[in-house]
Amino acid sequence: MSNETEKLTINLGVVELAQVDVLVEQGIYSNRSDLIRTAIRKQLETHKEDIERTLTPIGSKKKWDWAVGICGLDKTVLEECAASNEKLNVSAVGMLIIPKNISAELFEQAVEKCIIRGKLVASDEIKEAIKRINSD
Repeated sequence: MSNETEKLTINLGVVELAQVDVLVEQGIYSNRSDLIRTAIRKQLETHKEDIERTLTPIGSKKKWDWAVGICGLDKTVLEECAASNEKLNVSAVGMLIIPKNISAELFEQAVEKCIIRGKLVASDEIKEAIKRINSD
């Protein structure tokens, strides 16, 4: 699990917030954020199969490579795909890192679709390539 966090703002009713504060005061949770993170993690675990079903399209003839967490694409893998005229369908939940040594041309030769739910770390050229291939 990544230590990198993003700030999330939520609105709660006064009654729910008071109940959260009671649990914090009792020491059940260290603070409001601790309770919210725990609740979200429990819901994500409850819906794990729904998430996986979304990442793996049913009936798709194309292979989808997907990952949850912090993941990156490897230049060698993309070069092998391009050389064999195979294309990847990439789906990432969390953070996808595409190294600077991967050109937009190689990326487009090796990747058919690229769906990112979270953060993308890549050059502007790769970001434009992703827009192009996903718009087809």
